[in-house]
Amino acid sequence: MKNENGKTMLGEEEKNLNAILSVGSYKIGNYMIDVPKRLLTINGQSTKLTTKELHLLVYFAANANDFVDRKAALRMIWKDDNYYNSRSMDVYICKLRKLLKDDTNVYIINIHGKGYRMIVPA
Repeated sequence: MKNENGKTMLGEEEKNLNAILSVGSYKIGNYMIDVPKRLLTINGQSTKLTTKELHLLVYFAANANDFVDRKAALRMIWKDDNYYNSRSMDVYICKLRKLLKDDTNVYIINIHGKGYRMIVPA
């Protein structure tokens, strides 16, 4: 979006995404997410995350144990909530579940027709 001076303005979703990405790291269960390095680490083993994996995982981590609206996540990360992006998000959710398999206390559940919740021990 551009203002009257031709400068690019950030939408509300982009501001929110930038805010959660500005946090240096997140701890979820036994995992540590290093945001600047795009690393997911558990027990000394690190996995490099793609940009979309990082954005989605950080969005879940910032909202741990809370409801995450599917459409809001699509608009924030994919900038559009169309069918194709929705299917892409399903693939990334599946990837995240595989990445998080080493800590059985951390998992992502579907809330049918609405969104998701990442369960993280307190």
